[in-house]
Amino acid sequence: MPPVIYEAPYPAPFFPQQSVFQYLFPEAPGISPLPAFDDQLPAFIDGKSGRTLTRAELRSLALRLAAAMRAIGGAEAPGVACIWGFNSLEWVVAAYACMAAGVTLSPANAGYTPSELAHQINDSGAELVFLAPSHIAMFDEARPLLKRSFPPERVVILAESADAPYKTMYDILPQGEFTAQRFDRADAQATAWLCYSSGTTGLPKGVMTSHFNITSQIQAGNIGFQRMRPGDAVIAFIPYSHIYGAVIGLLQPISQGSAVVVLPRFEEVPVLQAIERFKVTLGLFVPPVFIVLLNSPHVRKYDLSSLKTIMSGAAPLSAELLQAFTALIPQCRIIQAYGMTETSPNIANMHRGISVGREYSVGRLLPGFQARLVKDDGEDADTTRGEAGELWVRGPCVMKGYHNNPAATDATIAPGGWLKTGDVVTRDAEGWLSVVDRKKELIKYKGFQVAPAEMEGLLIQHDDVLDVGVVGVYDPKQATELVRAYLVLKGDNKESVAEQVAAWVAQRAARAKHLSGGIVVVDAIPKSPSGKILRKLLRERAKADADPVVAMPRGAKL
Repeated sequence: MPPVIYEAPYPAPFFPQQSVFQYLFPEAPGISPLPAFDDQLPAFIDGKSGRTLTRAELRSLALRLAAAMRAIGGAEAPGVACIWGFNSLEWVVAAYACMAAGVTLSPANAGYTPSELAHQINDSGAELVFLAPSHIAMFDEARPLLKRSFPPERVVILAESADAPYKTMYDILPQGEFTAQRFDRADAQATAWLCYSSGTTGLPKGVMTSHFNITSQIQAGNIGFQRMRPGDAVIAFIPYSHIYGAVIGLLQPISQGSAVVVLPRFEEVPVLQAIERFKVTLGLFVPPVFIVLLNSPHVRKYDLSSLKTIMSGAAPLSAELLQAFTALIPQCRIIQAYGMTETSPNIANMHRGISVGREYSVGRLLPGFQARLVKDDGEDADTTRGEAGELWVRGPCVMKGYHNNPAATDATIAPGGWLKTGDVVTRDAEGWLSVVDRKKELIKYKGFQVAPAEMEGLLIQHDDVLDVGVVGVYDPKQATELVRAYLVLKGDNKESVAEQVAAWVAQRAARAKHLSGGIVVVDAIPKSPSGKILRKLLRERAKADADPVVAMPRGAKL
């Protein structure tokens, strides 16, 4: 039987073959398919201080920093640069400078430990590091683990001043007018962003996202997603190191002439203050944010009447949360979106004009995407119309592949260019998609991806751990999955040992990877004859609440 291929309900727009920077800031009329915008429009606003970068200032600073990066490399810019820190205006400028210079940007999670950062720098081959001042000491801790030495000129601080021996980005900015690196036609396939994702399984891998992937995503999103204009403002506290924050909160608003209000992280009162002060019209949320605001005593103290739309992404939003939040802020429409790092990111989306009555769907395919729903039987066979199946997609937004990992690429992208999402999806007669399950084992903690295999590899290093299996357990109170470890332990005092293990992990892993779902002590980990952990059985045990949780990090709540 031939495959059943579903098409997007919108005609595909023009997909330009050019760099992201040229697309957003063309040197002359007619180079980009985007309309021209006033250079003096605000581009990015610091949500706490109110400091503003206009479009002209952003372009100038990015081009000057790009020239400085080329000088650091000795006439050629470094091949890969890492940015490590929380969202800031300096983070924004560094990212745009990388794209202008033709440097691959590999953003690191601000919550990483030094060892986690070292893994990403080593794997990506980064030659230059942009650091937030708050992360300097941790970077120096990571130095012994790095394969490459980083002399002071290869470390740039994202601030106006810094301690010696490092210089800030403002210290190295040259004077003059500069141009962006050109990426036309085949050059547009160069890797622009190298975000790290666990994909459907396994340890974190660098996702090679090209300039063409990103410009295609923005072109498609401007049709299938929220339509904005000058005067609108987006609030961006979603980490720019996450593909959701990077494309939807850093790049797409600029393509529509809108402003972005930047906050370093989600903090309840600063977010509410920024929405009121800057008349934010679009919020980019993840489900745990809805819970915090629903339980907040502060929401009604602020004028949130400007907020017209909230896009919820990175994890499913329950019907209960959606209904409760709509009742709290009636004028605001909540739309859901679906995607992954490997698709730059959105696969499906909607805009508020067609969202009424469809709030529980993740939308319809964005222009340029094709999709199949494949049976979960190990065969390349499609489900019948209306039946759930694993979503496979292809189109101009699908990644080039995993960096230095052809085996993982081959396991994820099937012949014909079909990317296997690992998610089980239904599609109605009008093309509306709903995610009903997932085939992959990835744990999603508040939008961050945690690979069970990575956590198992860490836990087995503990002297008192004989065997381990890690799964996610869903906590409806926080609207997120939590990491739970099933452990076979040495010794007699299991509870005491388990507490030590929980604390040990908390010292070595980012917050998302803490064992906030607790530790369950078992006699054996269920495995297949080949030795593969049967995580499905562990998830079933977790759902049944059959086992007492004996330990979790101090302060964590299950």
